[in-house]
Amino acid sequence: MSGHTETSRLNPTDEMLWRAAADLGSARIVQLAWWFPDPLTEEQLQQLWQHLDAGRLSRTARRSLVPGARREWTPTRNRQPGPLLSAQQVQHVHSWLDEQIRQPLTVEQDVLWRLVAAPYDGGTMVSLCVPHFRSDGHGIFLALSEHYPVAEGELESAGAASVRRDLADAIRTGSSAFVQTVRWLASAPADPAQLTAIRQALRRRPAAPSQQEEEAPRFFHSSYLAVNAAAWRDQAVAHDGTSNSLFVEIAANMIRHAAADRDVVRVGIPMDLRRSPADTRANALVVVPVSLPAGPARYGSLQRTRELIRAALVASGDHSSTLVPAPLWHLLPASVRTKLKTPGAQQTDVVASNFGLAPKALLHIGDRDAGGLCCRTMNVPGLVPGRAALRASLCLLEVGDQIMLTVTGIPDYYADEEALQRLVIAELAGWGLTARPVWPAASVSSQAVPGQRQHVEGTNR
Repeated sequence: MSGHTETSRLNPTDEMLWRAAADLGSARIVQLAWWFPDPLTEEQLQQLWQHLDAGRLSRTARRSLVPGARREWTPTRNRQPGPLLSAQQVQHVHSWLDEQIRQPLTVEQDVLWRLVAAPYDGGTMVSLCVPHFRSDGHGIFLALSEHYPVAEGELESAGAASVRRDLADAIRTGSSAFVQTVRWLASAPADPAQLTAIRQALRRRPAAPSQQEEEAPRFFHSSYLAVNAAAWRDQAVAHDGTSNSLFVEIAANMIRHAAADRDVVRVGIPMDLRRSPADTRANALVVVPVSLPAGPARYGSLQRTRELIRAALVASGDHSSTLVPAPLWHLLPASVRTKLKTPGAQQTDVVASNFGLAPKALLHIGDRDAGGLCCRTMNVPGLVPGRAALRASLCLLEVGDQIMLTVTGIPDYYADEEALQRLVIAELAGWGLTARPVWPAASVSSQAVPGQRQHVEGTNR
């Protein structure tokens, strides 16, 4: 099967995220945030916007013309009217970032992603918000890193609807569904747990609308902290673990602090399935759930956590996103597909997204070097507790000699932003780690910056 067919067609994770607003009452948004100590110019921001608009972020899903074919990513243009550069200085970074991520980015819109900047502390704050159904975090990193859009010719060729291309995909999907389903049915009796999971999923009924409407969406609080990367690794080794197992244990502790009465803590670990930058899949990931003991927060050996993570990751892959073979899943009615998608990040207690070392392209815009950089994923307008189990989310990004840690938490567990920040600082101190705020405190009052033209988002261009 050609790479074009695999990467230009929506996979089960794409489809699940595309329907998240309808199924869960909220959409997942990925936000990258930078602070530059030196001001950025409109030209630098415009160049970044144009670069992103030529790449993998500016595409949408086209319905197939042939029954049985998967939907296809097709190139389009972002209708945000260029980067928005405000003349009004940011007073409170967290509030400003929340304001940017709250702006709607729905499947119906032709505003595909949003790039906004504003002056702060003598420099510039920048926010890039991308709906998760359009790309995962690593896909956004690739979009920023590509000198030229990967597989541009392939995506351009997909711009026009093609009966021939859809027919070819329908044949491939149908053939793969037949072969994989026969093999799966032959092996299914040897895995009764899998059959039980399918039966339970098919019996599951969504909550009644009246019950869903009783709960208002919860917009998560956020904490942005930096930790010395060498100290982080040293503490991981001292506790018989790795940088990632320490991160996962910290994520589990965030739930243990807030809900000590449960039996287990389910940590969702996003696993990137890309093998090269030429993989243009929008969401090339599967969320691997790892169950850790609940109870009081733990600060001991990480060996068992490390073993559980390794075993879960080794057993996971492209086959892990659905309860039945993926080609068969695509051919099922939408109502059945929703039930037979394996529980994703939203159905774990906490997600631990380790993005690893930040690509060099993330550290600069034009000739300006970033003084701070963080990434977070958020439910917008907020998480509806009755529809999703997620209560906290952590993102780790290594930038130079620092680990940038973003923690978000539901207000039901973490009363306010200050309380969440204190808890995260105390949690890191429990591992012998000292944290500092990522963003500098503003040293000047809010004022309009002379010479900068304010863009107002209005009609489509």
